[in-house]
Amino acid sequence: MARFRAHGYNGWASEGFWALTIYRLQRFLRQARPGILWLPIKLVVGVLKKLLTLVTHINLNSQAEIGPGMLIPHVGPIQVFPWAKIGADCAIHQVCTIGAGSKPGGPVIGDHVMIGCHTCILGPVKVGDRAKIGAGAVVVSDIQAGATAVGVPARSVQVTMKP
Repeated sequence: MARFRAHGYNGWASEGFWALTIYRLQRFLRQARPGILWLPIKLVVGVLKKLLTLVTHINLNSQAEIGPGMLIPHVGPIQVFPWAKIGADCAIHQVCTIGAGSKPGGPVIGDHVMIGCHTCILGPVKVGDRAKIGAGAVVVSDIQAGATAVGVPARSVQVTMKP
């Protein structure tokens, strides 16, 4: 929640915070399997996830691997498929799809990656640490660490900041 507040969002009222909380709870329950209580707890959490998905349109599959500190700053459709691996401290904006492509396997996204709105990252691609994916990009090939990628299909571009 500290990361949500650090970026100016009230964690408890943030739809992204709740989507991540349900995702983390589902991951914990998949690994813990709490004996006889497994089925009722799984049912309750599954219903909560479905309701939250209907309200927020954020679907983080519990089989995906999402590192700590992920930030979802804006509500809107986000789909993370089971094959995706997302590193620590990433930010995913609204209307993003991360996962399935025409080739088997899923994307591996490094740490501290910013994924802009209306972005698709599809298939077995690698996005390096500290990369930035621009709004509307479709990533179907690897993006190097620290690169900024834009376009359809996404290509790395040189970004120059003017004072």
